[in-house]
Amino acid sequence: MRKKIIIFVMIGSLLLNICSCSGQGDKAAETKKDAGPEETKETMDMSCPDLSQIRSICELATLECYYHNVAKSVKEKGEGLSHIGEKDRIFWIEYSGVAKFGINIAKVDMKMDGTELTITIPRAELLGLSEYSFTEDSYISSDDGINKNPITAKNQTEAIAAAEADIETIFARDDAMLMRAEENAKKLIENYVKQLGQIAEVEYRIAWVYEDGEEEK
Repeated sequence: MRKKIIIFVMIGSLLLNICSCSGQGDKAAETKKDAGPEETKETMDMSCPDLSQIRSICELATLECYYHNVAKSVKEKGEGLSHIGEKDRIFWIEYSGVAKFGINIAKVDMKMDGTELTITIPRAELLGLSEYSFTEDSYISSDDGINKNPITAKNQTEAIAAAEADIETIFARDDAMLMRAEENAKKLIENYVKQLGQIAEVEYRIAWVYEDGEEEK
């Protein structure tokens, strides 16, 4: 079984989300200048970092990897009199899939002390493999034995399942991809906090803490 990673794609809606936040921030800043004391207080409250919003950002902050993979297997000839004349059948199936990396939003937490934010996030992980589709470049050896040894749909499904398990193990240990997903989430959170700070005319400072207790250096 071999795999090739052919392209990395960050979800485009992230950029749309950031642009949308920025536009809303400008409008809120204009509203604050003309608002009375009560309205100003409400605007300021809306300009404070919010844990639910941070978790929403983390949910969007995923990194997708499109990969090309080959599921290769051998259906061995059977044993016993009823299988006399059978031959081993080699086959492989090429397909494309999507691997998604990100962080578990349920484990994201935030503590706020004035303008000091302590945000706890877990390490990035492989969230799953999905959306695979078959290509036409597959192969099944000829079945020209005296007794047939057909390749069944079950044989093909089992071969793909084994190939997916192997590639899932590989991706789960891909430190480069995991780090990119983690940095992507942190960057988007930082942009969100910075935009809120601009609205409230406050400079927020973020201290990152990982779920395992390690602080970012």
